[in-house]
Amino acid sequence: MKSFLVIFGVVCVALVRAEVVQFQPCVYPEGTPINCTVHELRIKPCPESAAAKPCRVKRGTDASIEFDYSTNFSANTLQGRAYWANSLVDLPFLGMTTDACLSTPCPVNPDTKQTYKMSLHIDHKYPARSYDVKWKLWNQQEQECCIVFQIKLVK
Repeated sequence: MKSFLVIFGVVCVALVRAEVVQFQPCVYPEGTPINCTVHELRIKPCPESAAAKPCRVKRGTDASIEFDYSTNFSANTLQGRAYWANSLVDLPFLGMTTDACLSTPCPVNPDTKQTYKMSLHIDHKYPARSYDVKWKLWNQQEQECCIVFQIKLVK
């Protein structure tokens, strides 16, 4: 009976764990210093991550997004925002709080691994399609962490 409970517990933890998702660091002009390292990105729900496909997120629901990062800068406060990255301009996701200290510990210290966790509401008004999402965290001096990943909004 004990072994059944242990196996059941492990399965439950595995089911609620967010899936590790592939991402790319943001592209900067040559010579721009890199101020941050993102170690891992996790999104729930995202069973597609096992096949390295964009996460399918149903419109009108919430997606849990978290990533582990470490900076080479310090900051008393951080701002954060998700954008639809396209070739013309990055369009911010509307209705999202920009106070990143609500989603990660502040102050931020250099070379300290931290986790940013946020629930992002995917409005049912967003068109169903694939998106390149750019996610940024930055301090008052505009030093930033920045990654790009794909999601696919579905009906």
